[in-house]
Amino acid sequence: MRFLIFVWIALAVAAAASAWFAMQPSWRGTAKFWITVCAVLLAAFAVSFVMLGASADKSLLSMALYFLNWGMAAGGAAICVGVIAGLSAALAFKR
Repeated sequence: MRFLIFVWIALAVAAAASAWFAMQPSWRGTAKFWITVCAVLLAAFAVSFVMLGASADKSLLSMALYFLNWGMAAGGAAICVGVIAGLSAALAFKR
């Protein structure tokens, strides 16, 4: 379990570093767009946990949310958190 936590944190740090280095000062609008996209994905991830916990039916939506949960838990959430952190830091400190 510790190894998986280490991999998740390493993935988040790698995404943050990549977003920091890829950010150009002239791309401020694009950076804000990707921060918004990652925030929406994280919100969908959180909502899907609540929806899957509340229902046990086998609809197409519940199956899609199931795959979203596992994909985001495996690494998508780490990448989203890293991108948000890296781009936010780049927006704040890069001129």
